[in-house]
Amino acid sequence: TRSSDLEMCETAEGMELTRLSVVNESLDCIYDTLVKPTNPITDYKTQFSGITEKSLENVTKTLGSVQRDLGRLLPAHAILIGHSLENDLFALKFIHDSVIDTSILYSTPASRAKYKPSLRYLSRKHLGSVREGLSFGLRT
Repeated sequence: TRSSDLEMCETAEGMELTRLSVVNESLDCIYDTLVKPTNPITDYKTQFSGITEKSLENVTKTLGSVQRDLGRLLPAHAILIGHSLENDLFALKFIHDSVIDTSILYSTPASRAKYKPSLRYLSRKHLGSVREGLSFGLRT
């Protein structure tokens, strides 16, 4: 079992990956990397991601190398857990057959028609708190 989260920025061609973090079932961070988008960045989305121009200044990791790394970290039999995973997998240009998406798992029939519950909302509702700003060692 693995859980992932990623950050994206707006580029001349749309949203692109800028950071991928993966934890294992013990919540140990097993992968955390910044990624250089292919296209020129038009908005870093810093208010959501914490990623800045300076963060990506010397980054050389590409989407292709992240895909290879993720393929090694995520065996076919592993379950990938995340929130709104379709967006993440689309940004990663990555397919995985066994996923658990918390935005669907914890939604209600009434909410599914209008919106997906946010991770912040689900954390408060089911855990009683929200943990934000966790860092696995990367400076953003």
